[in-house]
Amino acid sequence: MNINESTDPIKADEQPKKQSSYWRWILTIAAIGLFIYQFAQQDFQQTLSIIKNMPLLIMLAAIGLTVCSRIAIAARWNALLKINAPKPKFKDSLKTTFAGLFSSNVLPTSVGGDFVRLFMGIQAKLDPAYIASSLIMDRIIGFTGMLFFMPYGLKLLFNSSETSSTSFIPMSFIFMLTFSDLFKKTWGWIKKFVQKVLDSIQLWLKHPVYLLESLGFTFLHTAFLFSTIWLFLHTMQVDLSIFKIGAIYSLSYVISLFPLSIGGLGIQELAISNLFSTLGNMPLETANALALLLRLAYIISSIPGVFFLPDIGKKKKQLSTKEN
Repeated sequence: MNINESTDPIKADEQPKKQSSYWRWILTIAAIGLFIYQFAQQDFQQTLSIIKNMPLLIMLAAIGLTVCSRIAIAARWNALLKINAPKPKFKDSLKTTFAGLFSSNVLPTSVGGDFVRLFMGIQAKLDPAYIASSLIMDRIIGFTGMLFFMPYGLKLLFNSSETSSTSFIPMSFIFMLTFSDLFKKTWGWIKKFVQKVLDSIQLWLKHPVYLLESLGFTFLHTAFLFSTIWLFLHTMQVDLSIFKIGAIYSLSYVISLFPLSIGGLGIQELAISNLFSTLGNMPLETANALALLLRLAYIISSIPGVFFLPDIGKKKKQLSTKEN
């Protein structure tokens, strides 16, 4: 397949997003509601007290580590984009990545951060098919980084003696949604789109240096991310090794990959709170606080992206004017 002959990714992306917007809002509300219900069943005053008493310096350090992890994500994607000619500038990839993160974490919309990166990449005159396939590859490389920790996480999950039936109610809810009929509407489109993009992934096999560079940055990203979680837990008097934190978080990461809710709202918090509570041997109140603190760190660290989003609407209007 000639990569320049592929379907316009923006037009291809419009149909499934329109179809999925309603049920994603429904699932988002349901997931948040379930997390609030779980939150209310515990000593929520204790959870709020943990968050309120978090030292400011610790919070600033955690946000700094989260920002560093986001910079590593931008560098990972930039490494993959180097197959373009001319090669993209890192500062442009950084701006686009933060714009995408802001869209995913803050904006109340079903438009994902990857779509923002795709659109801004096209504005930068990069090949649309290269961008689309690089986003898929970026996900794969990110998943590969977590894959190194996942076997230990699965071992903890299936060998945990403290697992109770009630602790897996929210997890069962998530997995039931994952395999529900709601995905049948978009499954056909996903298969076709992925098949087209997979044809272009072979491009990176001709540039193994870029793949290794990207993988290196994903390990740097996980190091910053797991250090953020360690810092929060250490301050809350919970002693977990970085490796065990990575093992538990990798399981929540897999769950959050499914596009069930907008920005993973509710789903991510449920996964983190239940998995860290069950596998990390900590009170659910502490795990709830961890989930909320991480969400707060994600949102604050994505704020720089707000300064780059206005250019999207401006340039999109210019493009529409030229087309007419």
